[in-house]
Amino acid sequence: MKSMTLLLIFLGLALQVIGQRPSRFEDYEVAIYRGLIHRPKWIRHIADDEWRDEASKLSDPPQINFAGKYFMAVHSCGTGCRYYTMTDLSSGKELDLLKDFSAREPPPKTRAGFPYLTDLLTRANSRLLVAQFRAQSPRGEECSERVFILERKRITPVSKTRQSCTKY
Repeated sequence: MKSMTLLLIFLGLALQVIGQRPSRFEDYEVAIYRGLIHRPKWIRHIADDEWRDEASKLSDPPQINFAGKYFMAVHSCGTGCRYYTMTDLSSGKELDLLKDFSAREPPPKTRAGFPYLTDLLTRANSRLLVAQFRAQSPRGEECSERVFILERKRITPVSKTRQSCTKY
């Protein structure tokens, strides 16, 4: 009986550890669109590898970098100010799913009152999106993260906010 109890405790702890492992991009793989690319309306190709957005700020070239067919771009709108756009490159259609990750001036603050910016991490062949929140506190930069997936044209959380960031 004692060995059975120990076995059940061990299995319970093992399942808890497995359930707490960070989500991986590989867990949400999708096929990558290979058809004609319809670039975003807001982007201009200037020369060679130079691309500009509607505010004439530098931008990455339009390429699939999320969920098999989407181009997610970060745009600067001033010091400590940024916003994200998401374009379906198979159609050129803009999706307004990333506004909650934007930082206008003044920047958003943590519950402790520290300003933060959000970095979004993605992969071309995955529906997983990792939001890393980088706050400036008196102790220096502090990072927390939350994991989301793209599901039915919605960004859905799949984790709670963790008080540390995973290296991807």
